[in-house]
Amino acid sequence: MILDSDLARFATDFLENNGGLVDTDSDCLHALLPADLSAALDFPEEVRLGGDDYPLLYGSPILDRLVHAATTDIPVVYGAIAIPYIKKAGFDTAVAHDLSFGNGKVQIGVRAETRTSYMVITGRYIALSDERKEGLMRLTFHEPSGAIIEKFENSITDFECTYFRQDTLPPQFSNRIGASLQTALKSLQYCIAEDMAPFTASMRRRLHRDVTNTREYYRSLAEEMRVSLAHPNLSDTQRMERQQKINSLPAEAERKIADLQHKYDIRIDIRICAAERYIVNVAQLILTILYRKATRTLPVFYNPVTQRIDPLVCESCHKTTRRIFLQDSKTGFILVCPECSRA
Repeated sequence: MILDSDLARFATDFLENNGGLVDTDSDCLHALLPADLSAALDFPEEVRLGGDDYPLLYGSPILDRLVHAATTDIPVVYGAIAIPYIKKAGFDTAVAHDLSFGNGKVQIGVRAETRTSYMVITGRYIALSDERKEGLMRLTFHEPSGAIIEKFENSITDFECTYFRQDTLPPQFSNRIGASLQTALKSLQYCIAEDMAPFTASMRRRLHRDVTNTREYYRSLAEEMRVSLAHPNLSDTQRMERQQKINSLPAEAERKIADLQHKYDIRIDIRICAAERYIVNVAQLILTILYRKATRTLPVFYNPVTQRIDPLVCESCHKTTRRIFLQDSKTGFILVCPECSRA
């Protein structure tokens, strides 16, 4: 049996990335596995993948185990984007175009070439209501700050990229990005909410329609029953029972409406499917910001992938913004977005 080359490459990369040793011969993979990997896959520590005992075929239980183990953790790809040219002038215009400081003055100071890192997150969501909607979203953020970088993920295909194995990662890939990642995940939720806006509006329209119809039905039913109370053939007992039924209709209508609201509630499951981390050569600018009698310096980056100055993060709500306002604080002033400046 000849191994499928794609399956052999996938199995080899996965096993070696998790501490295994793999030797490829003509018809199988001879692997030595560490004890924890052996236990996770339910393979012996020495195994021949592709033979009769452990066939490596599409749809086989052996491949299913490898795929399940490979996707248990979020897969992360590491790369460096090759930038052929770094902008060296014209930053006054770029800053004025890409950033707006509403109530302060800005001076551009030192400019230098440096390297910084960005992460592209791919997230999947499933929205369940009376109908179902699924979607896939990609979003890029600047790892040191958490700022969302629009169109970065679409532009990287225009550049050459070198990829790294886990054991050869450059030091620019920091492990301390938890706070920035949390900021980015909040932004991902906002993006998903925007993507779902038509679906959400549709569910709200249908809920409004069904609630209106339900109220009209019970209103008409109550009116019809009130008219029937005057029927001369009704006994006192029947008239009393009918009146009690009329009195119970509002509560019954509210129960039906509550059921409708539950029916049209939207429940969303969001999962991160993959991450790509990239090192990029950028131009770093040091801005001096003047507000009343206070000053502070702020690093910003000209991103050659998007050909724009990267946006900033509101220091109050942590949303990404290109419109910045300065607000008094105990230590001088902070940078806030338009919404927080009005709070």
